[in-house]
Amino acid sequence: MTGEAHRPQASVAALVALGIGSMVGAGIFALLGEAARLAGAAVWLSFLAAGVIAMLTGHSFVRLAVRYPSRGGLVEYLVQAYGAGTFSGGCSILFYISQLIGMAMISLAFGKFSARLLDLQADLPFWERILACSLIVVLSSLQLAGSRLVSVAQRVIVLVNLAALTVFAVALTRYVEADRLQVATWPEPSSVLGSLSLTFMAFTGFAVISNAAERVRDPVRDLPRAMYLSIGAVTVLYVSLALVVAGTVDADTLRSSGATLIASATRAHLGEAGFYLLLVVAVAATVTCLNGGLFGVTGVTYTLAEKGQLPSRFKADLGATTRGLTISAAIAIIMVNFFDLSTVASLGAATSLMVYALVNVAALRLVDDGGLSRVAIYLSIAACVLAILVWAIYTYQTKPQSLVVFLAFLAISFVAESALQRGAKRRILPQVSESAGKAGDASQAPGV
Repeated sequence: MTGEAHRPQASVAALVALGIGSMVGAGIFALLGEAARLAGAAVWLSFLAAGVIAMLTGHSFVRLAVRYPSRGGLVEYLVQAYGAGTFSGGCSILFYISQLIGMAMISLAFGKFSARLLDLQADLPFWERILACSLIVVLSSLQLAGSRLVSVAQRVIVLVNLAALTVFAVALTRYVEADRLQVATWPEPSSVLGSLSLTFMAFTGFAVISNAAERVRDPVRDLPRAMYLSIGAVTVLYVSLALVVAGTVDADTLRSSGATLIASATRAHLGEAGFYLLLVVAVAATVTCLNGGLFGVTGVTYTLAEKGQLPSRFKADLGATTRGLTISAAIAIIMVNFFDLSTVASLGAATSLMVYALVNVAALRLVDDGGLSRVAIYLSIAACVLAILVWAIYTYQTKPQSLVVFLAFLAISFVAESALQRGAKRRILPQVSESAGKAGDASQAPGV
């Protein structure tokens, strides 16, 4: 990549802004209503459990990022842990697919919020998709042109979003009715567990922090701070808002409002001005979230292409970025027009959980810190596997077509990787960093 050696170093504040911005837009705005449809008044508990899983998995990402700093992040960790072959390549492509699904989900959420903000009542689904596709095109174009507009504004917007959500949460607290939150009002445990994959999807943006490991002055100190601060702040935000919203609306509104649940709760108690102001905040949050997603997916595609896991055209220079950005944007636009918000959220959660479980296993193989660190990795593996099983069982019972699509994505990942390796005849090579080299030759990691 042109100018790689002259990239500015990322501060902890910048990484925290990137991490929070990559989570909040795809989280509390887009998924609270979808998760509440299943978990009801217990949705706050689902967000808390998802936050714990994210924190444990974030620990694995940090340990791996310190040892193997790479702009490809997760992709590099899979190759280091599982060797150069079809398994690590297929898993990497599955992760790439999950990133694309996440971009589609964020864009669809933007379409829903902005369509209501513009009061486009006629043919609403059409306008939601048009607006969603437009956001992908605009942000991709800005990155292609090398514009610093969104990057510079991102930190400010994240702070404004957090401040606005805090103000709304405090303002709505006076309308909370404790009876709405009682355990007696909670649905069956299976429904609460079924919502866990959706609430975890609200956190998946944290992985983008590890992609910036090469641009951190002191990764041993700064990466853990950025990761834990980001996930911790977002967990507190999600749980607090889930409690407030669940305590201020009736059960029917809680289960039927979907992506606009927070805005609906605000309208009921703070009027039209509060409703439209919150929609503005939601739109801004999805913009920063997608911007972070585009940053992450560009690094992922570059690394995959560099290792031979994607065609070399993905890493070709194109303006201020690579062709992987434009290809990814095009695929995300296709997904926007074929899936709805709840479907992409469910599929994104399943693919992310599966790949994150493999990253946790990779941390167990490659990072031998011992003590509490090792215990945390074991717990993260168990939590991810349990969440995947719960998702599979619940989805099979309630929406089996989503399970079929997920299995199709799984098959496509490994078939495509196998075909690419045979056709291109390129061997996947791990990047042995200086820190990795000191710990031993990780290129000899066992294959699967």
